[in-house]
Amino acid sequence: MTAYTEAAQTAPIESQHSAAVDDQSTVDPSWAPPDSPSGPGGLGRKTITAPVLYGSILLVLVLLVVAIWGFGGFKKRTDLLKTMSPGTLITTGPYEFRFTEATAQHKKDFGGAPYWEVVMIGEGRTTGTESSSPKYFGDDGMFVSKDDDTHQVVVPDSVRMGDGRSYERHQFTPGLPLSAYAVVFKYTDSYRPGPTIRFAVSELIYGTHYLTSDEEGWHNGTYSYHFYLPIRILPPAES
Repeated sequence: MTAYTEAAQTAPIESQHSAAVDDQSTVDPSWAPPDSPSGPGGLGRKTITAPVLYGSILLVLVLLVVAIWGFGGFKKRTDLLKTMSPGTLITTGPYEFRFTEATAQHKKDFGGAPYWEVVMIGEGRTTGTESSSPKYFGDDGMFVSKDDDTHQVVVPDSVRMGDGRSYERHQFTPGLPLSAYAVVFKYTDSYRPGPTIRFAVSELIYGTHYLTSDEEGWHNGTYSYHFYLPIRILPPAES
């Protein structure tokens, strides 16, 4: 048998060109390399240095802070305190109160240590349908007072409800008119009574208060009623 081989045919030039175009890994030698920033084509380009960039950012932040300060963005909020005149009737949650004055009396405790008893004098009642008593102690208390001279901020030591022997009553009865109500504070001996004392009553809101419970109830809200009550100084208490 006679073996024979057939000569391979050369592909047309057009086919070779198409294959070169389709093969993305093949670089056409006729293409010019891209200009580098340091090459002739990059002489006109300008880059921003790191100090200039960070300085520009810092300048923007400074201008932003100045703008916020200029429009009062860093002023202490005073709208949370609703300043009321002594004797104004206020409604907070299921209660109505009217506070007119305060008394200050120098006393000594059972151990003989001196202190000042400051009492906010007023009246109150419940507008609800159940007997209740305002919370006055602990973090949930709705009353607080402050002396501007000594900067003492004090929470109540006790409350007094009713007149005379009825001071022992601890709850408001629904349907009754305003009756005597007093909030008692205990200031240190460094306190000196001035013409007025600051007194605040929290505005109560109804809803859930604790993350661990869905129980609803009355609790302190964002706002408070704020009073400058005139002080009447009583004679020192006998030891």
